[in-house]
Amino acid sequence: MDVNSIVKFKQEDKLYADFYKDDNYYIDIHYVYVNRRNEIVKIRREPFILTTPNTICRDELIGILKRNSIDDSVPYSILSILKYNITVNPEDVASFTKDADSESFLSTITNIDDIRIERTISMFQDLNDLMFVFYEKNVISEKSNNNVTKRVYISETNKRRKTIRKQYKG
Repeated sequence: MDVNSIVKFKQEDKLYADFYKDDNYYIDIHYVYVNRRNEIVKIRREPFILTTPNTICRDELIGILKRNSIDDSVPYSILSILKYNITVNPEDVASFTKDADSESFLSTITNIDDIRIERTISMFQDLNDLMFVFYEKNVISEKSNNNVTKRVYISETNKRRKTIRKQYKG
């Protein structure tokens, strides 16, 4: 092998570097707030830098949920967590651009646990998203359900009870 051929190969390979899969070090997070009338009230977006490549750990996820569950002093509860992760292979990019409807990259997260983001082609990494859909809490009904105390009535007739002793027959 000649050194010049190796250098030439590396230069040509740099042209295709955007088409190789690489680790994800950041992801965009979208917060969607829905009121009780099922209307979208607010949508926010923020970039999130991953402490571990390709993974959002459980503690970070819980922190995100706690920090964003109250907006404009209105409490919200999490309705859904959606992950949009483009996992197309480099050899399938040409067919993907022609027929983008053939594969769905949207998935729902059902458990609050580590979220794994698959390696993505460098060119498509900025399309990866995590969406949190929050629904407005019904504060009045929750307070009334949690603070209902059952009343206990004490009556005089129940104070005397008749007990029957069994006699031991020997």
